[in-house]
Amino acid sequence: MDRIVLNCQHVTTCLPDYWGGHHAAHIQVPVSRDTTMKELRQMLHSELNEGAVAGNDDRTREDSGDDGDAWFKAAHAAINRDVRLAKRGKPFGYLEPESEDEPVYAFFVFTDK
Repeated sequence: MDRIVLNCQHVTTCLPDYWGGHHAAHIQVPVSRDTTMKELRQMLHSELNEGAVAGNDDRTREDSGDDGDAWFKAAHAAINRDVRLAKRGKPFGYLEPESEDEPVYAFFVFTDK
């Protein structure tokens, strides 16, 4: 088995109704204007730990064995390396004040490097 290296790219931030989906493995996390980079990375890692990965990549399935373990390890590494939306401050500070009726999500796609 070859070593897996992934990219983790922020593709959009929007209301979930506006997300058209993606064929590649992806995750989403709720964000607000007060979300910090530390919180964002923690939420992304949490989504991976929960197995909440959408898209069409067989390596993200429960029965994917060693390939899946390697994929998830590479996905965690990609988050740590690639998710740098803002050096300081709050990366989603431009968002309108939060509404409980309309949560906003940031969507991240994983691709092979």
